[in-house]
Amino acid sequence: MVIIMNRMTVPDEYRKRFEEVFASRAGAVDTRPGFIRAEILRPHRGNEYIVMTQWESEADFEGWVGSPEYIEGHKRVGEFSDDTGKSLLSSKIDKYDVFAV
Repeated sequence: MVIIMNRMTVPDEYRKRFEEVFASRAGAVDTRPGFIRAEILRPHRGNEYIVMTQWESEADFEGWVGSPEYIEGHKRVGEFSDDTGKSLLSSKIDKYDVFAV
């Protein structure tokens, strides 16, 4: 099993909308081969959210990232851009193998 941690920095003025977008997500990932679960973590301090997904394999995750459903679902990120089109969110993805439970 692999865990994908997408650490997303969200400016304070966009946090409410960011949470609304994730709360109303379409759920297309839920039916992808190898998908196990997703959790969106809100910080107690600071403005770094974590989108954590669990997959049977890294290949399953990569298949999701290359899918039309992923591309369509991530178009909403455009809501978090400035007037020049530059994203106001930053994102860093880390991958972890589960070796003990």
